[in-house]
Amino acid sequence: MRRPLEGIKVLDLTHGVAGPYCSMILGDLGADIIKVEKPERGDATRYMNVSEKFNVDIPRVGGDYFLAVNRNKRSIAVEMKTEEGRRIIEDLAAWADIVIQNFRPGVTRRLGVDYPALKQFNPKLIYANISAYGMDGILSEKAGMDIAVQARSGVLRITGALDSNEPVRPGASIADFGGGIFLTTAVLAALYDRERTGEGQEVSVSLLDATMSMLINYSVAVVDGGAVVTPLGSGHPQLVPYQAFSTADGYVVVATGTNKTYRTFCDAIGRPDLAVDPRYASNQSRVQNRKAIVADLNPVFKARTTAEWIKVLEDADIPCAPVNDLATAYAELRETSPGMISSVEHPGLGTKLTQLGIPFQFSNCGGDIRRPPPMLGEHTGEVLSEILGRSAEDVASLRKHKVI
Repeated sequence: MRRPLEGIKVLDLTHGVAGPYCSMILGDLGADIIKVEKPERGDATRYMNVSEKFNVDIPRVGGDYFLAVNRNKRSIAVEMKTEEGRRIIEDLAAWADIVIQNFRPGVTRRLGVDYPALKQFNPKLIYANISAYGMDGILSEKAGMDIAVQARSGVLRITGALDSNEPVRPGASIADFGGGIFLTTAVLAALYDRERTGEGQEVSVSLLDATMSMLINYSVAVVDGGAVVTPLGSGHPQLVPYQAFSTADGYVVVATGTNKTYRTFCDAIGRPDLAVDPRYASNQSRVQNRKAIVADLNPVFKARTTAEWIKVLEDADIPCAPVNDLATAYAELRETSPGMISSVEHPGLGTKLTQLGIPFQFSNCGGDIRRPPPMLGEHTGEVLSEILGRSAEDVASLRKHKVI
C-alpha cells in the first residue's frame, strides 16, 4: 500500500500528549518517526494508567496512555544534556525532514537543539514547536497542562450541569489532542510550502490558541454581543432542543438543527402542538424559552426506552444517538467503522494490543499501523548504526558513559 507521507523522516523530541499525538498521526500516514526519550526514565506517559493490566515493566513497556498514542515510532534513549547526546540530535536533524518538540520555551535553546542551532545542519528542516501558551508573550514561560489550558480558555466555565457554577473538565483532553491536530496541520502546510520554495521554516502552535480556536462559534456572541455563556449540561447555547433527555432506561440525545427538523421532531414524538406553540416557533424563541420546552419534553422521553426512542427518531430522520459508555462505544465502532479498531503484536507485552485505527480515508493511498508502541530505547542501537553509521564500539562507549 502506498502511504501519503512515505519517505518523510521525523525527529520526535516530544513527550506527554499533544506532541506525541501529532507525531503519531504523521507516522500513521507513513512517515518514519524516531522518538527520543530520556534514558531509564522515558516519556512521562509510560507511567500513566487507568487499567491495572498495564502496570508491568514500567517504564520499559509503558502505561496504557503511552501505548495508545505512540505507535508507528522507533524509540531511542539519548541524554541530550551531554555533548555526545546533543551531537546525536544534530546528526538526526541533518537526516530528518521535520523536528517536533514540546519542551517549555527556552529549554531547547539551552540544550542547543532549537531551530537556529539545528537548521545549520539542515537548511530545509521544518521545525515544529508546541507549547501551552506560545513561544513568546507574557504567559510563555508558565507551566501548563491540558486542564490549565482548558481553565484559562474558559472551557471549564461552560462545561457542567445546568445552572452549576462548579468548573467541570470535559472527559476528553481537548487542549492536548486539539493542539496536536493543529500542529499536524501546520507541519503538513510547511511541507507543502517547502515543495514549492525549497525552504524549511519554524512553525509553532500553542494549546491555548488551538483551544480558543475551537471556541470560535462563541466569539462573535461574547466579544461583540456581550453574551454570557454558562454551563448547560448536554445542551447547546445556540440550539434548542439539542441535548440529552432521560428515557425509561437511560439517555437519548436529540439534535434539531433547523426549524424544519424541529417540526418533524414534534410530529415524530406525538407532540405536534409543540411545533405551533408560539413560544417555540423559531430556534431563537426556543433558546429564550429553553427551560419551558425542556420541561415539556422531559415527561415525553421518560415514557419510552432509549431503544424505542432511537427507532422512532431514526425513522423520522431526526439526528439522535444513545448516550453510550466507552466500552459500548468501542464495541459499536467495530460494527460502524470496522477499520477503526485493529490490533498489533507487542513484544514487550507478549500479546496483541488493541489500537484505535486511522480516521483518514484516501482513494489512492492510505495510512496503516506498522509498528507497536516502542519499548523504551528499543531502537537506539538500530538507529545509531543504520541511520548515523555509528560503529558497534562507538555505541558501546555511548552506553558505558550513559549517553544512551
